[in-house]
Amino acid sequence: RNNIGEVWQALQDPGKRVIAQIAPAVRVAIGESFGFAPGDNAMGKLVAAMRRLGFDEVYDTTLGADLTVMEESHEFLERFKKGGPFPMFTSCCPAWSMMAKKLFPEHADCISMALTPMTLTARLIKHHHPDAKVAFIGPCAAKKLEAMRKDVRSEVDFVLTFEELAGIIEAKDIDTSLLEVDENEAALCSASSAGRGFAQSGGVAKAVADKIKEWNPDMEVKIASAQGLAECKKLLMMAKAGKYNGDVLGGMAC
Repeated sequence: RNNIGEVWQALQDPGKRVIAQIAPAVRVAIGESFGFAPGDNAMGKLVAAMRRLGFDEVYDTTLGADLTVMEESHEFLERFKKGGPFPMFTSCCPAWSMMAKKLFPEHADCISMALTPMTLTARLIKHHHPDAKVAFIGPCAAKKLEAMRKDVRSEVDFVLTFEELAGIIEAKDIDTSLLEVDENEAALCSASSAGRGFAQSGGVAKAVADKIKEWNPDMEVKIASAQGLAECKKLLMMAKAGKYNGDVLGGMAC
């Protein structure tokens, strides 16, 4: 599903309020694409460019990441009380969870029911701006499929990859080196360290384990993570064979 044309049409409509939410990895990728110097405020530059494109507001998806951590941690504790099912699979990567359901259907109930940072951030935005159109900008095309789910598409109207956003910025001939940064808008990373670390390798499972430890200091949670679907598949095969006795498995397709 390609939303570039739809997003651009919405941005040109003065009667529509279009709000973007940006995944943490996008700030890094966009900074590299446009050659921001190490001292540049990548988020501030990006927000300024998006304002120039016509976006009314820009949110940071790490806010939703914090909520996902809390949801998954709470779900883990509820599973612990009931005695399973374990291990619990993290849910924020749609490619990982979809692969787990298709290739390992007997473990489908192990996938966390927690909503992803994209969906939770979108719900926050819609709560405060019910008539706004929400555009998620992330590093992965799989989020387009997630946004098409019946329980998600009412919150997320458009999904763009960071390459598509970079293409729009270039097509509009915006010179990012000349953009002035509004420090009030640049300071959007108000999430916890766990939320900010979501995009790091193994960051999701670690964030859940750390939150559980914060709530229950005496509880030890074993975690394992994999990056790339080939490694994710190996991890799931180990779990199926009973060769892994961990509590939380975190997988990311990228």
